[in-house]
Amino acid sequence: MKKIIAIFILLDNLRGVSQTVIPSFNLSVCYQKTTNIIFPYRIEKADIGSGDVIGHKDVVLPNVLFLKANKKDFKSTNLSVYTSDGKLYSFLVQYKENPDTLNLLFPKNERLAPTVSDSVNDAILDSDASVILNQEAFLHRRTNEQGIKLILRGIYIKDHLMWLRIEMKNQSEIDYQTQYFRFFIKDKHSGKRTAVQETDVLSVWRSPDQTIYGQSGHSLVFAFPEFTIDRHKKLVLQISEKNGGRLLILPINNKTLLKAHKWKNDTI
Repeated sequence: MKKIIAIFILLDNLRGVSQTVIPSFNLSVCYQKTTNIIFPYRIEKADIGSGDVIGHKDVVLPNVLFLKANKKDFKSTNLSVYTSDGKLYSFLVQYKENPDTLNLLFPKNERLAPTVSDSVNDAILDSDASVILNQEAFLHRRTNEQGIKLILRGIYIKDHLMWLRIEMKNQSEIDYQTQYFRFFIKDKHSGKRTAVQETDVLSVWRSPDQTIYGQSGHSLVFAFPEFTIDRHKKLVLQISEKNGGRLLILPINNKTLLKAHKWKNDTI
């Protein structure tokens, strides 16, 4: 009797626990055509409930999932997709000879799917980058090359990430199209017979490539896991021009890195 009473008490307590129901989207696929689902961020994991539906993502388009029926008239199944902004998308998949749509787009900044992770993700990094672009400059490390000026405007720390805000100014009439950005650490001084060691520093977020048109400017931000460097070394930013000869090199020493501002409570 005591066990029965305890079970009823447990069930009553569970009624008071708040639950979040993740909605499922209806999706139709067929045998002869490919259904494309376009997510706002990179697909981290996708799981299809049945082998009757096949799907894959492309290296070039990591935010697009391509789906097709593996056989006709299969029983309804499900699809779960987790993306790099921490959201989970759930689908009920059914066979339809002529699907209502072949292209399904989930735009950014719309709460069509719940966030299931509170860790730093691509959506948070996008938001942080936008805030940094609007901060007042407190550094002025710069270099010039054939009408192109490169300026380090600020270094910021948030969530154990180091953000660098860079400004590029094109003072010539010739557009500057970036071929690549490279960050690496090297010794400040090295003898002629000493092999130069360079260690690349990979960013976890960076502004997309943009052409810097003649007589214009543009700000860029880069995020790295926070780090320091030895006083005998320097961080080097190298930017190369596509189909051109303007190579920009901006050295950043350890003292400059230590001037980074801490970002607290969404303000710097």
